Amino acid sequence: MKIRYFIFTLFLISIFMHLTWGWFIPYCETTSSYWYLSKTRKINREAKILVLGDSQIVSGISPDFFAEVEGLSSEEILYFPKPSQQPEGILVDSLELIHQLPKLRKVYLNLSPLNTSKNSVTDANRQLFYSFGNLSKESIIHPLVRKAYFTNLTDLSWKIVILVFPYFGLSSNLNRLVYDPAAQADVSRRKQEFLYIRESMEQRQGSWVWKSIGEDPSLQEEEEFPDKSSLVLAGKRELSVTIWRELAKLWTEKKVKVVFLRIPFSPKMEKDILQTNANVVSDEIFKKVTSDFNKEQVAVFDFRSVFLDQYQYFADLTHLNQKGRDVLSLILKSALFDHAHSSTQGM
Repeated sequence: MKIRYFIFTLFLISIFMHLTWGWFIPYCETTSSYWYLSKTRKINREAKILVLGDSQIVSGISPDFFAEVEGLSSEEILYFPKPSQQPEGILVDSLELIHQLPKLRKVYLNLSPLNTSKNSVTDANRQLFYSFGNLSKESIIHPLVRKAYFTNLTDLSWKIVILVFPYFGLSSNLNRLVYDPAAQADVSRRKQEFLYIRESMEQRQGSWVWKSIGEDPSLQEEEEFPDKSSLVLAGKRELSVTIWRELAKLWTEKKVKVVFLRIPFSPKMEKDILQTNANVVSDEIFKKVTSDFNKEQVAVFDFRSVFLDQYQYFADLTHLNQKGRDVLSLILKSALFDHAHSSTQGM
């Protein structure tokens, strides 16, 4: 009898958490809010172009841009990037979407040193997946995804606990509000960002200039970037390299063309990356995927060097602002237009 009451109590607690956890999301940091709200995206089975990646795409390239370049309506673009996304997350999304998009003909992905090395973003992505990601069949049975997210039974158990009791997925965000004065002072801005992200999901599939709440943030040239800070990005994460190759293979086997983009970081960061050779691993991947497949299947467009002196085009060290987005759109358009239409004619 006691066991029955205990189970019933847990059931009620779970229901209560599912009904109320959305109340706490506006108090979370930006990336958590975005992942939570991204679950509201609708999957259009008529989509012909899929866009996957991290916040560099969120901030740098809009779905309307892809629609213009590809000569399609915005409804035919499925825009699915998420901040702090890593190749394992992109692989999960690909596995979940690949059978739902029968008319898909091209996938755009952004690849950079941030998603080829082991760094703080790798760990952030893991926690975001536990807190907000789907526990799909694909995420469990695919060996590479399982290796990334569920290295042991404890990891899988923790994901299940968060699915049943979602407050646990918010604990790191909410705990900081108790003891961290900086997080407390940031609450007002977090609430505003939540509203802007929600609006972007409703109107632009989540395309949003990073950290913008009505203004166009601009990076100052005097902002510091400590020398050789990008050294951590120079290391190779073998699992990331393997997954990127798997992604190219997965989509091309379905007769879907793959376009890799290298979106620029801020000038000081790009120059530091050059100094630490942090581009080496991503360059190896670009070379490998373009040699394994012909140019009709896989293409690489590298824009790392286009803004080496233009600080005014960046919201922060890693994200373009609206001015940067507008200028990059012109550069991208000239580079991608011929590719997009030559690919279409060949179909």
